[in-house]
Amino acid sequence: MLSLLKKRQFIWLVLLGALYIHLFVVLVEAEKHHDKALIKGFGDAAWYVLVTLTTVGYGDMYPVTTTGKIIGAVFLVSSIGIIGFLISILSTWFHSLQERYMLGYNGTSFNNHVVIIGWDNFARAVAECLLAAGRQVAVVVNDKDMIEGMYENFSRKNFFALYAQYDHIPSLAKVNIAEASLVFLNVPQDTDKLIAILNIKQVHPETKFLVVLEQTQLKETFFGAGVTYVLSKNDIAAKLVASYIFEPDVARFNNDLLSHALTNNDYDVQEYKVLPNNPYSGKTYGEVFLDIKQQYGCITIGMVKIHDGQRFLLKVPADSTIVEAGDYLIFILNGEQSPAIAEVFHVPEGVVPESDKR
Repeated sequence: MLSLLKKRQFIWLVLLGALYIHLFVVLVEAEKHHDKALIKGFGDAAWYVLVTLTTVGYGDMYPVTTTGKIIGAVFLVSSIGIIGFLISILSTWFHSLQERYMLGYNGTSFNNHVVIIGWDNFARAVAECLLAAGRQVAVVVNDKDMIEGMYENFSRKNFFALYAQYDHIPSLAKVNIAEASLVFLNVPQDTDKLIAILNIKQVHPETKFLVVLEQTQLKETFFGAGVTYVLSKNDIAAKLVASYIFEPDVARFNNDLLSHALTNNDYDVQEYKVLPNNPYSGKTYGEVFLDIKQQYGCITIGMVKIHDGQRFLLKVPADSTIVEAGDYLIFILNGEQSPAIAEVFHVPEGVVPESDKR
């Protein structure tokens, strides 16, 4: 419908332009041979038409022949309509640009960000935690009415929203999915999640996915489809509920550690990559544990080693374990200690892509 309206506008614009060119030529021919003519050439006629259409009317140029006056009257009467028509076209064009920007059609340059496909209260909570941790988030939503409200709550600096259908894979280029560190697929049905993953991987085979399943028994199916992280709402909820029943203090502690540390009273579990220039690279885990505790008050609780692209979690490793560049160290820390560790490690918390050269 929109393209049809644009086509009609274009046709009317062409016809109007042709009519004005014809009247312009007739005006010059009718005036230039008159003894008292003020409009003697195309330059004079162009000036007369311009000041007439813009309703300025300096009075230095005007037709003196009957034919010229009739054409001048046409210009005078149509001037308001033409200006209104042009203003309408410009208004429509600016509105279209604004709408494209609002709906995300111009795309984003985010990289090493998280893409969330599907928006609901659960996705909102995930996005809030990611943004609090300083991560950039790009969201794909299939309801355009939601987008304006998103930007009322989240800053465009680290948040981007795109209106698109979840099964339209080419649209995902606008959220720069190829440069995303992870895609959280949050569509309602598990079967829809699986189909979407298979379709996306055909175009972006290196994409890493996280899904939260409604049906726990489908875990292996999703792992087989190449999903990196598969969680189950029922499993997580059941473990937390059971923990509250027989060890409530541990459950509260674990629950608190899942939130992002913003103040000195907030504690969080965070991981930081060990870069080659890291002062702890080459030291033993025991040495790192003691120094981190003494210098920054943090508790080192584990590390991750990566071999052939696989991540191996070492929970409280032996003191003699060597910390190497490319490993990740895991800490319990508060909101004051987190920036200090990030400064020492020269890297933000979280997984850093192998392509990152910092």
